[in-house]
Amino acid sequence: MGKNPSEQKKPWQQSIKAPLFFSLVLGIVAGLVAMISSTGGSDKPLRIDIGLTAFGIAFVASLLVISVMTMAGKENPSELGAGSGINRASDAPEKKQGS
Repeated sequence: MGKNPSEQKKPWQQSIKAPLFFSLVLGIVAGLVAMISSTGGSDKPLRIDIGLTAFGIAFVASLLVISVMTMAGKENPSELGAGSGINRASDAPEKKQGS
């Protein structure tokens, strides 16, 4: 029996797990760097609010960039190049009526 198209395994290039994991790692690194560097010294408490803000911004921005780059790298389906189309033969000479 054939598999349902929704049940077929997607290749790693179309999976959502890799971009989410990569964005999560970038967000964690950005959050830690911002949290530690914004304390102002070892005797002051960590700035968790700035770390969470940096995490959120880095996570969303990196996920957006990855998704745009993924969409730009996709090839068009082959059926888009098939068919006659309205402008397919625009350079061909026009037929004269009444001849």
